[in-house]
Amino acid sequence: MAAENPVQARPELLQLYIHVPFCEKKCHYCDFASWESPAVTQRKWFETALAEIEHSGKQWQGSREVRTVFFGGGTPSVVPVSYLDQILRKLKEFFDLSGVEEMTLEANPSSLTHDKLKAWRTLGFHRVSLGVQSFDTDELKLLGRVHSPEGAQAALELLTSESGLRFSGDLIFGIPGQTVDRFLTNLETLLQYRPNHVSFYGLTIEEGTEFDRLHKQGRLILPEGENYQAMYREGVALLSRHGLFRYEVSNFARPGQECLHNQGYWDDIPYLAFGPGAHGYDGVRRWMNPHDLEDYLRWGGEGFPDAMREWDALSADARLSETVSLGLRQAKGFHLADVERNHGVHWGESVFAKWEKAECLVRERGSVRLLDEGWPLLDEICADLLAHTKPMARTQASQISFGAKSM
Repeated sequence: MAAENPVQARPELLQLYIHVPFCEKKCHYCDFASWESPAVTQRKWFETALAEIEHSGKQWQGSREVRTVFFGGGTPSVVPVSYLDQILRKLKEFFDLSGVEEMTLEANPSSLTHDKLKAWRTLGFHRVSLGVQSFDTDELKLLGRVHSPEGAQAALELLTSESGLRFSGDLIFGIPGQTVDRFLTNLETLLQYRPNHVSFYGLTIEEGTEFDRLHKQGRLILPEGENYQAMYREGVALLSRHGLFRYEVSNFARPGQECLHNQGYWDDIPYLAFGPGAHGYDGVRRWMNPHDLEDYLRWGGEGFPDAMREWDALSADARLSETVSLGLRQAKGFHLADVERNHGVHWGESVFAKWEKAECLVRERGSVRLLDEGWPLLDEICADLLAHTKPMARTQASQISFGAKSM
């Protein structure tokens, strides 16, 4: 499904994402659009990405204020700095980047150097998100990572001592064979470098990955139950003692150091995304670019027709579901009156009272948010709230809607 003009009636903010689909080696758990590709293929992607930015930029030019820019992947740190430079130049032809508050680039330890850090800073990047995942040799080998523990520590030393950039460190927990103590040791090692942001994610088995193949053969067993929950719970507590506080279920930051780009996704800010498999959102619909690299290159060769994208016009139920789930996964929760007004629904007292009695959830200052006991039950609580929504009476809904701000 495609409409003639993707620009909707929300002229305030926009985020930009550039997907760099190349890696030194595909990790065993990764199902992202990424490949181990020679320089000639990288060049074709680069030329197509520039053309895509121009194609979309002509439709969106001047429509919104760009708040964040994020280069993700894949591994953006593996491509030449000149590619990043020219992509940013092309973006500036169509978008005003003068007010950008945050520009981030994902990197892996094995492709991070002093010269690259200096160049990224010159280009205007503010922060680096470093994919450490583990400091344990056996875990790194199992995950299919190309760096060593020593390589990760050397990269962190560069970021800490001479980069001039803020940085986030990413870790994975729930790795097969991992104990709670081993995960906490990984986290403590990362904390030695005083990151201002940390993300840690529970390992999941994604279809079509090497881990999926091993899991189906019974050769890969993930930690379960209390062991898995203890990794998360004790990891949250350790970060809190070091001044990094949970602001989203998997993301932790020192005050004022939250990732604005990711917050934008959770707070329903529209975004454009360039590259294979990249997802965009205009406030009403989502779309995905052709996923496979060859299909993406072919799409560019044919002039980027909308018919070759996958489109999803969000239904009222889908929008409500996203608002509740994305709100609850943030520490601030969601504003109850806003959700009821914008979606024309309300909740009876009993559905909240049940979770409040269990000390999983609280209503305060107009918001609904999770308490410590509620985070492990996030999915269950979301499902329960959504199952117990009630439509507002027509007169009540119209009165509330009349008083809402125009968007």
